[in-house]
Amino acid sequence: MDLTLFEKRYDVLRYHCVHFVIDAAKALLHQDYSSSFMGLTGSLNQAITTSRQTVIKNKRLKEPQHGCIVLMTSLTGDNHVGLFYDDKVLHLSEGGVQYVHLRALNIHYLRFRYYEHVQNL
Repeated sequence: MDLTLFEKRYDVLRYHCVHFVIDAAKALLHQDYSSSFMGLTGSLNQAITTSRQTVIKNKRLKEPQHGCIVLMTSLTGDNHVGLFYDDKVLHLSEGGVQYVHLRALNIHYLRFRYYEHVQNL
């Protein structure tokens, strides 16, 4: 695990969960996931409205797989993304970076969808 990822700080305008997943995929998987999030690296308010349409261009998975994108929907309907890595979800929220099991996220998120990053979308 690249411990520098845990130093990342959330900023709704400049660095949010989408930026973090892109950085985490580069650091841990040596892959560029930016094409999975076209148009989603602006402010979070802008990204939230388009995240579902953009992420679904990737291959949907029935179960999480190492390196997949986890799209989560909160109890209030907000979308959030993380990276499934070694059987846990690595994600950035306002509270900081977390690396937790999916079941621990059930407290905050109602729905989970898994997507394999497809290069050259």
